[in-house]
Parts: sequence; C-alpha cells; structure tokens
Amino acid sequence: MREASEMKYGEQMQGQTWGDIIRVMTSATVRFDLLSTAHHSPVTVDVGPGGCVSTKGGRGGVFVLYNCARLATLFSSYDRARQQGLYPDIPDVSQLDFATLKEEGEWLLLFNYIIPFPELLDQSGEGLEGGRGLRVSLGTEAVCRFLVSLSMNFSSYYNRVHILGEPLPHLFSQMFSRLQLLSAVRELFHSALDTLHIPPLSQL
Repeated sequence: MREASEMKYGEQMQGQTWGDIIRVMTSATVRFDLLSTAHHSPVTVDVGPGGCVSTKGGRGGVFVLYNCARLATLFSSYDRARQQGLYPDIPDVSQLDFATLKEEGEWLLLFNYIIPFPELLDQSGEGLEGGRGLRVSLGTEAVCRFLVSLSMNFSSYYNRVHILGEPLPHLFSQMFSRLQLLSAVRELFHSALDTLHIPPLSQL
C-alpha cells in the first residue's frame, strides 16, 4: 500500500498524516478482503514481505475504496468551484430535471444499486432460529460483492461521462441532476462500508 502511494504521490508522501492515511487504507483493505469471504471458506494470510490476504478474488477492497475516494474528490472539486463563483448551489431536489439523465449507466446505478440496497441489507443480516436461541447469520460477503459490482459500474460511468462541465447556465440542469445521483451513490458507498465497519476514504 505504501509503495503504491509513493508511486502516485512521490515526494508528497511525507509526515505523520501520510503515515496515518496508509495505516487506515491498509487496515480497511485487509478487513474488506477478509469480510468478502464466506465464513465457511478458507482464507490464506501471507505475513511475509509483499504478503497479502488471499480470498481467491481480486483486489476488490482497494478498488472499492478508490472509487469511494473518487467521489469525495468530485464533490470537493465542485465545492471549490462553487466557492469561486463558477457554479451556483445545487437546487432543491424537487427543482431538478431528472429527464436530463439519458445515459444508460445513470439508470443502472439507480435501479441496480440505489433502490435494491435496503433489501440487500435485510438479506445479509437475517436472524435464524436455532436450537439454542437466536442465531444471526451475517452475509458480509454479499455486501462486499455488491460494493465491487457497484464500483465497476460507477467507474465505467465516471470514466465515460464528464460530470463537472463548463460553467455555462444551459449545462447546469444536467450537471446538477448528475451530482444529485452521485450524491446518492456516495451515500450508498458510505452506508455499505459502515455495515462492514470500514471508514470511507477521501484520498487513495
């Protein structure tokens, strides 16, 4: 994790703050990889140099946290531009024209992730009656799979669509609708990560 950050940020990687960031990133990534495995499946932990947690999957935790950080950067960029007077405040949701959302990826985020998420949480924490009282089965791996899938589709959409456009009034309607949609996606990331007791990262 440190090597990857050094490659990206170079000499900026100095001071106690960066050390704290790397510790949080490493802890969150390991926790995600562990929780992405069903409780009855084996997990291999390599504690040697360059070791990792192997759950027979990819680098899902890093990818999820990376996309969570991309959303934080997006809204930070909007806030800076708004403070500079380039963009106005986002109107109330009742005043937004969601008919401007014409990309398939936008509706995929809504119908495949934002709307079904509460049902996923219900299914992931079902209480089961056992012989010795109430037994709770927590399907954390389902939440992790959901987050990886969400990250893949969000990343595809984000790479294809320019969210913060030119500061021209006739472009604001679509931009504000997209920001509202991605605000919901950001809350979705935060809520899902919170169920895993993983803090969302604003930089990665």
